Amino acid sequence: MQCAKRKVQSVKPIALCPELNIEDTLLRRLSIPIALAAVLLIGCEDTFSPKAPYQERIVVFSVLDPSAPYQVVRLESTYDAELSSPDDPVAQREITEAEVEVTGDDDRFVFRDTLITLGDGSQKKVWVNYDLEPSEGTAYTLKVNVPGFEEITARTTVPSRSYVRLQTMLGGVRMAAVENTAYPPSAWYFRMWIVGTKIEGGQEVEVRREVPVRYDEEAGQWLYTDPSRQTSVVFSSFNMERTWSELRSIDGVPGTEVVGTAYSLDVYVYSYYKLVRGFDDPVSVRQDRPDISNVRNGVGIFGAIYPDSARARYSSLINQ
Repeated sequence: MQCAKRKVQSVKPIALCPELNIEDTLLRRLSIPIALAAVLLIGCEDTFSPKAPYQERIVVFSVLDPSAPYQVVRLESTYDAELSSPDDPVAQREITEAEVEVTGDDDRFVFRDTLITLGDGSQKKVWVNYDLEPSEGTAYTLKVNVPGFEEITARTTVPSRSYVRLQTMLGGVRMAAVENTAYPPSAWYFRMWIVGTKIEGGQEVEVRREVPVRYDEEAGQWLYTDPSRQTSVVFSSFNMERTWSELRSIDGVPGTEVVGTAYSLDVYVYSYYKLVRGFDDPVSVRQDRPDISNVRNGVGIFGAIYPDSARARYSSLINQ
């Protein structure tokens, strides 16, 4: 038995065998042979490795979005790695064959594999469907069949739209969402942009800059909004005016409008984000490399969001 107290990455020291306390055992259970106690004491000097045996599994990532031109399912395989270099995969296998479908109510949508171009110029195979238009309150079931693996399933319900509102208040602009909807989300993600237009190639093109929420003195950078359970967020007039000035001086475009978007998030998208970027999950334990999944016979996320936007004249919200 191994029970040494050791640090696993940045996790606080944990007792790997908390049920074993040698001193209490000797005091309360005098019938334990001294020889056995000695063996237990010697065993606690053994080293401990947190690396478990590797088992390949299919990773699924898909977030249904009614505002998207098409819906996407991305498939990966898990990979083995050394403890000294956990981000470097060992013999990761690319998923090239799969049958993917999503059903909702009485409709069935088959996803077709296609190649997309990533930001670095490389191409990757994903599965897409152009006919599926997610609707609020509808439960969708994902089924994925990859040769050599059990059928993968997952289920999510699209939350109601946010019905975002922009309201001028002392010192800034408040963006809020309606909380009491038919299918309330688990969280919201608010974003605001200052928007202007310019002519390029004879056509009018929209240019925008996102408004930060605050400046982090310690990190020396501007911070933007994160998903939250709060139903509103306030953007200061100073931050809005600063963004307007950048749009004019750097992009050469006068800001004429304010666009605010509130994304309704289901529980799976929000929990995944918070476990990776923060911590606000009432039932899970935070780890250095956390896993959260609603995917059966695999790992990953099958979730849903519903965005809603509002526009207003910049001059009506900010008086310069």
